Amino acid sequence: MKCYKRIIPLILACMMLAGCGQNVYKKGVESLENKDYAAAQENFQKAVEDKNRGLGIAYYEQEKYKDALAAFENAVSAGTKETGTICNMMAVCKMQTENYEDAISYYEKALDHSDCSDDMKQEIQFNVIVCYEKLEDWDNAKAKLEDYVTAYPDDEKAAKEAEFLKTR
Repeated sequence: MKCYKRIIPLILACMMLAGCGQNVYKKGVESLENKDYAAAQENFQKAVEDKNRGLGIAYYEQEKYKDALAAFENAVSAGTKETGTICNMMAVCKMQTENYEDAISYYEKALDHSDCSDDMKQEIQFNVIVCYEKLEDWDNAKAKLEDYVTAYPDDEKAAKEAEFLKTR
């Protein structure tokens, strides 16, 4: 989760540059006044998406995972693009609330997106192993760990996990 400390300011800066929040809302009001209803709808929708995504990030950083997940889900259902970063954050929320099966699904979605850095991919792959362990699905945990160790042979945490999984 440490990579989010670097990502959050970047996301917030992008949101501000994209004209989120009140600026988008003001554009929506202006569009209504100019009878450009399609633009008004688009701007109001964007304001809702940005608000939910921003709320999700704020809750996430406070470790209020249920609230963060709800805000992220609202943002996605309102039309926010589901990025690897958002999917990963949603997966962490699911994992922290002990919904490991859904966490694995979100982690897999995250890996399908091009915005995942190498560090994020490594973290995701390790977290998938942990989820399988929590589900006591030892065969999948061992298989994922084998893939992980092949990709990251110097990871000391993986060596500890391998020792743990030998007892299962």
